[in-house]
Amino acid sequence: MTRRNRVSAATPTVREAKSMTVGGISILTPEARTRTEADAGRRGLRGIRARWALSADDHRRANAARRVDGERHNDYHRPLATLTDRGYAGPGGGRASVVPATPEWRSTTVQVAGLWPFSVGAAAPTVGTPVGTHYITGAPVHFDPMSWFLRGYITAPIAFILALNGFGKSSLIRRLVTGSVATGETVLCMGDTKPDYRDLVEKLGGQVIELGYGYGSINPLAVGALGSVIGQLPDTDLRRRVAARVEAGQITIVAGLIELVRGSRIADYEETLIAAGLRELYSPASRFTADSPPLLSDLLAVISDGADRLRQFAEEDDNPSYRASTKMLRRSLRALIEGPWGEIFDRHTSTPLDLNSPAVCVDVSRIPEGDTKLLAAVLMTCWSEGFGAVAAAHALADAGVAPPRTFGVVMDEIWRVLGVGEFMVDRVDALTRLNRLLACWLIMCSHTIKDLASMKALGFFERARAKIIGPVGPDEIERIRSTVSITETEKLLVTSWAAPRPPTDDGLDGAIVRETPPGTGCFLLKTGEAAEPGIAFRMTMTPTERESGIHNTNKRFDHLQPGGSVADGTRSSTTEDGEHRTSAEPGAREVGR
Repeated sequence: MTRRNRVSAATPTVREAKSMTVGGISILTPEARTRTEADAGRRGLRGIRARWALSADDHRRANAARRVDGERHNDYHRPLATLTDRGYAGPGGGRASVVPATPEWRSTTVQVAGLWPFSVGAAAPTVGTPVGTHYITGAPVHFDPMSWFLRGYITAPIAFILALNGFGKSSLIRRLVTGSVATGETVLCMGDTKPDYRDLVEKLGGQVIELGYGYGSINPLAVGALGSVIGQLPDTDLRRRVAARVEAGQITIVAGLIELVRGSRIADYEETLIAAGLRELYSPASRFTADSPPLLSDLLAVISDGADRLRQFAEEDDNPSYRASTKMLRRSLRALIEGPWGEIFDRHTSTPLDLNSPAVCVDVSRIPEGDTKLLAAVLMTCWSEGFGAVAAAHALADAGVAPPRTFGVVMDEIWRVLGVGEFMVDRVDALTRLNRLLACWLIMCSHTIKDLASMKALGFFERARAKIIGPVGPDEIERIRSTVSITETEKLLVTSWAAPRPPTDDGLDGAIVRETPPGTGCFLLKTGEAAEPGIAFRMTMTPTERESGIHNTNKRFDHLQPGGSVADGTRSSTTEDGEHRTSAEPGAREVGR
């Protein structure tokens, strides 16, 4: 017999059963129990296992005996109701003939017992312009200052956007501008420094005004849009009030320009002389009118030659003392006229504001980056001109000449003005307190709260009822926490957005790949100073926005791409056959081939 046959003969064809079932419980068969009892008398591990098996079998046999005894007395098997999708059918089953909808309630986390505090807000309001999706739940999030103010979510339509550069602050503002124009509001982007909003305003059919050396000028002594509507007002008292406001605005702007030139504050009597000079220029005996306004050089001539008429405003007794007291003022005006600033401020306004446009953008990107004082002066003048135009529209509405309107003002790069000097804070502070009176929303934007170094400048951030915080560093978030409550989870979330993606070797094979920072378009919306959590959301671009290219702030690098752009959120590569492809990042739309 071969070895294979011997093995086959020794192997049983039917495996002996070691257990059987009694009353639904598995116990050892008599043969298996006999063998186990024999093994239990042995020493070693085999005996220990046998004794454990006998003990377990004794317990099973006892339970099986009780169960079999219970079946004889009919106290074990009981009829059960049939389970259906509407509950158990039958007596005592509780089957529901109608399945009602699950009740739902919407309330704050403070009102919902057991769910407070949340570390990150899960609310996703649908009031206002769609700005993105909730960072955690994926629900759509809507926001704009005016809509939330009208619904009572915030007490003033002011928003402050704070984030590091390159993470989508301007893209978010462009989305808010687009939503406001769609609802019929007129948006003023007064002082576009990069420019960030010019392309959008052109797409919306708005007005673009260029300011800079050789491009355009703005006359601070012009009456502006507010002064141009005085003749349309039927009420004499209303015309007088508007004229007084126009004069006050002119004095404020001229004083601000002088402070920028000097680097120090202007004296009180010098402001009085400026006011007296303006009244002299616009007097009925003068040749200047609202249609043909004077220039800064004309104001200097009046102050220099008008000692007999203006001496009383300086409280000087004779002409020599008047000339001595006004020497510094005349020097400052001369610097505005003869210096490089005269190209912009000692000229007639090249393009007046047209409030019939859906949006207005004043492009100041032609001003050199290093000329911070000139840029601050132009921004301050543009903001004053914009608020004056808004006041003009309201004056016409109050007189019943035109329908009521609402506006929006974007004050981007606010740090450029505040960084010039402490004396500029008061000028900007006066402009930012008029939004509710002028029925306009206001958006301010900066990179860090350190730009608001003084307590008065910090008030810009505090007065903003909606604070939108993008990716920032750990030190910055601690500074923000001194003004608004930030939970630890929100702190970790915001700082993680600012962390760059680890560099890889992608693109070394010849393909050009631009990685999008993970925190691009991520923001935290806070609407109060209390401990309520904010709303974290991620802004996503629509196909129309991608195709229009309005969010591409890297156009200067387009020549480095073979046939494509380096707009955020895209990957560019060149295939082996020379075909250029541009695809979107994960979760974004493919923008073309």
